[in-house]
Amino acid sequence: MNASRRSVIFPAIVTVVVVCAVVAALIIVGPPSVQRQRNMDEVRVRNLANIALNVNGYVARHRGLPADLDALAKEPGFHIPRADPDTGKPYGYQILGTISYRLCADFTTNSSDAPDSAYPIVDVAWAHGQGHQCFDRNTE
Repeated sequence: MNASRRSVIFPAIVTVVVVCAVVAALIIVGPPSVQRQRNMDEVRVRNLANIALNVNGYVARHRGLPADLDALAKEPGFHIPRADPDTGKPYGYQILGTISYRLCADFTTNSSDAPDSAYPIVDVAWAHGQGHQCFDRNTE
């Protein structure tokens, strides 16, 4: 094989390998728009987990659930994300009983459809479907 033919074949092989790698990545992770949706849903889960943590702190201080997220946000030292970071729609909070409450949000993806690495912080407690999803929690 002469040098001029090698100089054509090697770049062609490298190009094919790179294209295959990009296609494989898009198949595994999904297109950028889907990845953005997963990232936003991950932020929603983090926000709900933060709210739940602060509800537990509120209960420890006041021996009762906050009336709403505004009451929770007024607590000194609490930073409460009260609305969806993408749509601005308020997160749902509803008291169910003396120690139980419900948190709700609208999700754009289904966490069970994603590769394991797509939702690193989602565990069984925050697994969600697409659309309006609610999570019942208690303070015990």
